[in-house]
Amino acid sequence: MLTIDLSDPKVAILTPEGALNTSDLDALEKAVDGSINTHDVVPSLVIMLDAVPHWESVAAMARHFHFVSVHKKVIPKVAVVGSGVFAAMMPGIADAFTKTRVRHFPADKAEQAVAWATAQGDDPGRFEEIEGLPRDVVAVRLVGVITAEDYDKTLIPMIEARLEDREAVKMLVVMDDDYAGYSPDAAWADAKFGLGHVRNFKRIALVTDIGWVRRAAKLFAPLWDVDSRLFDVADLEEAKAWVKR
Repeated sequence: MLTIDLSDPKVAILTPEGALNTSDLDALEKAVDGSINTHDVVPSLVIMLDAVPHWESVAAMARHFHFVSVHKKVIPKVAVVGSGVFAAMMPGIADAFTKTRVRHFPADKAEQAVAWATAQGDDPGRFEEIEGLPRDVVAVRLVGVITAEDYDKTLIPMIEARLEDREAVKMLVVMDDDYAGYSPDAAWADAKFGLGHVRNFKRIALVTDIGWVRRAAKLFAPLWDVDSRLFDVADLEEAKAWVKR
């Protein structure tokens, strides 16, 4: 089943439940194309994703791929809203197949997802430096939608400046209610920088209540030879004390 909300011609809010069938995909194409013809506006998509999407049949899967192939050059943005690991990974997967801007938002950021989808440009995300810690601690708070540009212009120069007079730094990362998501190129920038500088980190504290982020951190932590620890947002001061010792 697929619920389609096109009350605003600038955005189609899609809520899949269970297996998608060919009728769902036919209805989606009819609704989107009809809205474009009526309002002369191509809507962005906001997908409310509570579980891994699947299809009722091979025909339904083919119909879905047909919709994507026909519309991927005209749909301006796709916001994926959900707290599962698949929802978080979906923008990176989609980025390999389409030029449409795809962003992930946590489940409790649906309003921000709709606002981003209807806006002209990207949400101006940023890394905010957290002050009051020793120089060997790089402490940042993530705000809005983080992109590769935020890594290139803010975080990476910040870390490299601290590494000028030491071999390794400690890091405190806070992802609270003001964090909205990240772009696929930001995920790649994060992985690339992390792999290239893994020996430059003594300790990493991640402070967040976001479920999918915590699950992903627990999943990948054993792969990094770095002393790391998860903290709840309410325990920020404890995280500061731990990371700087």
